[in-house]
Amino acid sequence: MNKVCPVILRKNNHVLEVLLFKHPTAGIQLVKGTIEKSEQIFHAAIRELYEESGIVVEQQQCYDWGAHQISNQTWHFVFCDTSSQDLENQWCYDTLDDYGHCFEFFWENINTYHILALHSKYVQALDLIRQKMNLYLR
Repeated sequence: MNKVCPVILRKNNHVLEVLLFKHPTAGIQLVKGTIEKSEQIFHAAIRELYEESGIVVEQQQCYDWGAHQISNQTWHFVFCDTSSQDLENQWCYDTLDDYGHCFEFFWENINTYHILALHSKYVQALDLIRQKMNLYLR
C-alpha cells in the first residue's frame, strides 16, 4: 500500500521547523495518507494535506522528494511550499473524515523532534526529512 506524506517546513527565528499534529487517539504524527487507485502522487499530497489540515496548495508548489520504505510501506514524500501563506503557530482542524476529529497542529524544530513521543515510523520519516534538508542547506 502506497502512502503520501506532504511535508511542510518553515524557518522561524533561524530555526527550521516541521509541521506536526496531535491526533486525539493516535498521538503525534506527520500528515500522510493512502494514495487512491490511479491517483497521481501530487494530487494525493494536495488532497491529504487539505483533508487533514485545511491547508491549500497548488501542484506547482509541490516538489517530489522521492519514495522510501517506512514500516513495510512505500511512503512518497512531497515537499509543499506554503511560504506565501501565513500559517499560525498552532491551530486545530476539524477533519471531515476520520470521525470528525480535531487535529492539533504545531511546529517542531527539525533537529530536536526526538524529544517527542513519536511512533518509530514517524521518527524514521522525520530522519529522512532532516537528511534531505541538510543536503539542501549545505
